[in-house]
This record gives sequence, C-alpha cells and structure tokens, in this order.
Amino acid sequence: MIIKILLITLLAVLAVFVIWQKITSPAVRSTALIVLAIGAYFVWQPEHANVVAHVVGVGRGADLLMYLWVVVTFSVVLVLYLKIVEMSRMLTELARRLALSQPIYPPDRSKP
Repeated sequence: MIIKILLITLLAVLAVFVIWQKITSPAVRSTALIVLAIGAYFVWQPEHANVVAHVVGVGRGADLLMYLWVVVTFSVVLVLYLKIVEMSRMLTELARRLALSQPIYPPDRSKP
C-alpha cells in the first residue's frame, strides 16, 4: 500500500507540473495528463493492467507497461534528436546570414 501512495503522489506532482508549465501546446499537455491519469489508475488497480495485457496478448500488466514505456521513450528520444538536428541547421543558417550581412575583411597588408 505504501508504494501505491508513493506512486500516486509522484504522478500527482507530475500532473501539477504539466498543468503549471505553459511552454508546450495544449494538446501535448492534455496527452500528458491523460497518460498520467491512466498510470494512476493502473497503480491503483493493477489487476486491470493484467486484464488489458491479456487482451493484447502479453502475460502480465507490468510487462505491458514496460513495453509501452520502451516505445514511448524511444519515440521521445527520436523527436528530441530531430529537434536538435533542426535547431543545428537553423543555427548554421543564422550564422551564415550574419557572416554575409556583416563581413569582416582582413587588413590590407600591401600598404606600407
């Protein structure tokens, strides 16, 4: 019972954090809140996770949640990687434009 209370409290704190931050879009916040609510439900009723796992062909609810966690984690890593690549391209383009708009010429060494 202690682990359930601890996990529910942690999920609630995460939900409050998601609600307070305004950087992401409402769709992302809503999706995160739904995932947190589903997680809290499965923490409170773990036997229902077993039922869902059996329906989709997985042995235990914990295994199903682990598989889903791996897929979500790899998806997030991929999205973050693509964002970093795009930001790198944008930074390169910005540096090029700045360099072309304000060129710095070397001093003329031919004059005495």
